[in-house]
Amino acid sequence: MARKERPLDGGDGPLLEFATALRRLRHEAGSPPYRDLSARAHYSVATLSGAAAGRRLPSLDVTLSYVRACGGDPGEWERRWHAVAVELAVGSAASAGSGEAAEAAGAGGPAREDGPDGLPYVGLAAFRAEDA
Repeated sequence: MARKERPLDGGDGPLLEFATALRRLRHEAGSPPYRDLSARAHYSVATLSGAAAGRRLPSLDVTLSYVRACGGDPGEWERRWHAVAVELAVGSAASAGSGEAAEAAGAGGPAREDGPDGLPYVGLAAFRAEDA
């Protein structure tokens, strides 16, 4: 007998809403065991259960495979995934920005002047010749 899914951690936000929607999709598909979903989606049980755990955003490929295995609409879920990814990126940038503002104001010492935003690295952007 398969174990029940753990309840999603309290709180709200785009990530938990996304995980809740994935779980709802699975429930509407008849609550197939993750072992069956794994055979249909060609991803491991752990990967698929992790996609609906709400701890982090699964990759787009994992999400679409999960959705197809549950009989959902991949186009709709791709749009949802991109919307959540943008919300998480904006939220992450906003929380990082508030820390940088406090640092620049003197709360955490002097601000670094290494990179374009005072950071010693370019983040997710590719390094270019002018970053040397």
